[in-house]
Amino acid sequence: MGDLCDANDCARFLRSTEGKRHLESLKNQLLGKRITDVTFSNEVFGIMTTLHLDDGRTFRVLDLSLTVETLRDEFPEALEEEYYKDYPERKPEAPSHR
Repeated sequence: MGDLCDANDCARFLRSTEGKRHLESLKNQLLGKRITDVTFSNEVFGIMTTLHLDDGRTFRVLDLSLTVETLRDEFPEALEEEYYKDYPERKPEAPSHR
């Protein structure tokens, strides 16, 4: 997921004045707030987590454990089972025992 150029740009952002200012703003939006609800949505690349805060704001979080690649690696049986619910005609027949 990503490469060295991506990592370097993230490091540059983290150390930049603008990056620090932006992250401090995000931090201040969250500090002291209470999470009133948590919802999940399909964003194609993975599942997005949305935190609903007590001041009416929402904060969206991308958790790497919910990317589609990770879901495929960690939950192949669940995905296969649900796939065959969508397409029952594609499910292979179990071998018959004689």
